[in-house]
Amino acid sequence: MKYLEDYVNKIKENNPELAEDLRISAEDFSLKYLDTFSFNEHSSGLLFGHVQSGKTGQMLAVAAAAADKGFKFFVLVTTDNVLLHKQTLERAKKSLGGFMSGFNVLGETDEQAFYTIVHNMPTMLVLKKNQRVLKTWCNNIKSNPVFKDEALFIIDDEADASSLNTKINQHEQSTINHWLEELRNQAPSSLYLHVTATPQSLLLQLVESSWKPKFAFYIAPGKKYMGGDFFYGENSPCLRVTKDNEKDNLLRSDTTPEGFRRAILTYLVTAANMLLTKEVTACSFLIHPGVKISEHEKVEEKAKKFLEGVKQDLANRASTLEFNFKDCWEDLNKTKKNMASFEEIMNFLKGGMPNINIITLNSKTTDGTTYDSGLNIIVGGNTLGRGVTFPRLQTVYYCRNAKTPQADTTWQHARIFGYDRDPDLCRIFSPAPLINLFRELNDANNALFHVLRTKGPESIKVLTPVGTRPTRKNVVLKDDLMIVTGGVNYFPSLPQTGNLESLDKILSVKDYESDITLKEVEEILKLTEVEPADTWTQHSFQKCVETLQKRDKENLCRLIVRVDRNVGKGTRTLLSPDDRKLGDEFADRLVLTMYRVRGDVEKGWEGKSLWVPNIKFSEGTCFYYQLGK
Repeated sequence: MKYLEDYVNKIKENNPELAEDLRISAEDFSLKYLDTFSFNEHSSGLLFGHVQSGKTGQMLAVAAAAADKGFKFFVLVTTDNVLLHKQTLERAKKSLGGFMSGFNVLGETDEQAFYTIVHNMPTMLVLKKNQRVLKTWCNNIKSNPVFKDEALFIIDDEADASSLNTKINQHEQSTINHWLEELRNQAPSSLYLHVTATPQSLLLQLVESSWKPKFAFYIAPGKKYMGGDFFYGENSPCLRVTKDNEKDNLLRSDTTPEGFRRAILTYLVTAANMLLTKEVTACSFLIHPGVKISEHEKVEEKAKKFLEGVKQDLANRASTLEFNFKDCWEDLNKTKKNMASFEEIMNFLKGGMPNINIITLNSKTTDGTTYDSGLNIIVGGNTLGRGVTFPRLQTVYYCRNAKTPQADTTWQHARIFGYDRDPDLCRIFSPAPLINLFRELNDANNALFHVLRTKGPESIKVLTPVGTRPTRKNVVLKDDLMIVTGGVNYFPSLPQTGNLESLDKILSVKDYESDITLKEVEEILKLTEVEPADTWTQHSFQKCVETLQKRDKENLCRLIVRVDRNVGKGTRTLLSPDDRKLGDEFADRLVLTMYRVRGDVEKGWEGKSLWVPNIKFSEGTCFYYQLGK
């Protein structure tokens, strides 16, 4: 396999271990899906993996393998993001391009070269999902006779972002969806490969839709990958909880909130340690306050002002600042072995705090902004997601809030996931509700990936609860749409003590397991109470159970009851390992676990007993609904 071998050899120069993983994965994909492609059909598939786990390298490896199997014409489309498009184009040219031996790799401005290319080499166009760009290149392809009879291999990076029809309920076709369809129609046959870490909206397509993937291929992350399990697992060493109202204080108050201040000082200690030990020449800090440009500007100004104050206090050898630095150093020293001493860190900073670039990334950002070297504080919103990578991102301050966060979009904000981070120095500063949300999203993604890997796209069952009418049946784009994923344990972090006697009467105060009806589940859920700020309130679990009941009146639930539990308030570990394992034995049905918690004051409660629910739907089930309906 010449092209794949050439690609692997180029990667091997810098990363032999990665090169071998790419080769094995691409050969496996080739055996399963390229060897069976007839070159007389239009087919589609899903290439899915974790956020920032190396999907770009994998999809380029698949392209090389496809060239070895006879494909000569490739189009790689990226989101309409200048930074991401530039990154992808440069990477494709470097790893696939080659004079008289590799691919012809062309960007969207290379129209003249498109008509004068070397025809015995595979050609790859790297284009943005932009109306003007796609329309122009559909016309270019149509007018170039070289590709008239060639099968087309389309790689849609971040395929769930803007490719699907966003006007399906209006019986119209959105512009980008139209031009992607036109692009595919230029060829007599095609293989359309959807690439994403968040495939929810693709899986929600109707079976008969041409945008529903026919197969799914999992991209396993490398051994050194740090993702959701590392950063948001129950025993994560990285999470630091800030106050729930920090965003309001950050944007509206003249003072510097505690969490924001601590995050910046932690970043300075982290960067100083890295520079002192000569581990790296770059270190990044990401601040995500929200989507508004005005918020970015205010936070940038506040960060600049705070850093100026730090410089002055360092010059004046202020004892309070040194105490705060010591606090951050001690925290990092708990996880980092062989860390520079506190005295070395302080002497380094006092000797002249390194220059720090504060970069704002949003729609106003000019092309050419770089953050590949030096110390960088990056402020932004939506631009901080969807494929853009930040070298040596060690510290994150995330205080963005949304009334109803969208699962797939929010998960794409996890820019700290990746390979080149020092795991011992990673820190995420965020309020508890956001941390719990990301933990839920990680669990949901893991459950979804498990079903896709073991059973394929056709095994995902999408149910819409009775009484709801989503604005869009097949694409999750609006902020008021939610998904509950089967195989995930959902439970409130902030339950309340109401209806204790009623629940005691229904459940009885003893440990046991039994089967109950879905109607009984509804009654139990109606009696459970949580604080308004709890993410539990964003999930319509009662409507989900109601939907199951309408579909299958004989469907039973496995009930697990445990009493006298001594669980702390706001902790992640609600279920004991034995009870979690017991619930997992019923993967094909609903499981409701009810814990009667003591409610001791020393555990953060009010000194009153209470019932805490945990609900898990069957694997492969997705409930899709609109809040407030």
